[in-house]
Amino acid sequence: MNKKVLTISMSLLAITLVSAVMFYGQVTDYLYVHQPISVVGDGMETTCNAGEICLGSAITVSNDGNSDREVTITTNENEDVSVRYVGFLDLSGKDSEWTPTGEITSVEFTLVGDFQYNVNLPEGYVLVYAKDHQDRFNNPAEFVLADNVNFDLPASNDWNIGEDANYCESDGYEHCKGAKLWAVPSGDLNEDGTLSWENMGNYLWETDLIFHFNNDNNEIVVPAGSFITFYPEYTVSQYIPNETEIEMTTTVA
Repeated sequence: MNKKVLTISMSLLAITLVSAVMFYGQVTDYLYVHQPISVVGDGMETTCNAGEICLGSAITVSNDGNSDREVTITTNENEDVSVRYVGFLDLSGKDSEWTPTGEITSVEFTLVGDFQYNVNLPEGYVLVYAKDHQDRFNNPAEFVLADNVNFDLPASNDWNIGEDANYCESDGYEHCKGAKLWAVPSGDLNEDGTLSWENMGNYLWETDLIFHFNNDNNEIVVPAGSFITFYPEYTVSQYIPNETEIEMTTTVA
């Protein structure tokens, strides 16, 4: 046999053997990825009068994961339409068993940005954010006038956002954690931030819990195992020609 051929063959064999023992073993993982965030909305076609406000379709962002998730909401720009994102909460009278009595008024509130609201209240009533303590029956909530809210709702020190809060179980709400809005007579507001409770039988109480995010980036946080529903609200320029069709697309990313 040609010695040169033998030498080359032996060299190749050595390389092969070295290659075969460069590691002790291998393990392969297969990742089946679950996306905890889902976005549901039907979209719609509607007629908006020029110069007026038009409500878009409901959009629900759900999080079935084990941790809170931050998402950003954007809508395509249009020089003839401005947009903000709003939610709705029904307030109701409640009896001694905390069962709604049917005296309903609805609050429209901004989901993100400056806290703004629209509600038809009885004369002499004001809208307040109620911040609970742990023992909410023996140590009643403090209040902040809704006009003075310039922070996230609920506030970070609100018991209603803590680990032990579970209004799905205690009150049958759709949201287990969140912030409370109440409508109360202005005469029941004490200077120390407490309520006198003299007319509590006439208060209009929350029927669910809400969230508001005080930032300019349209960023919201969807709690683990929960959801947030909002509506794009469009303000249309008064100078748009008749029969103009405008496409507005809202993205959650």
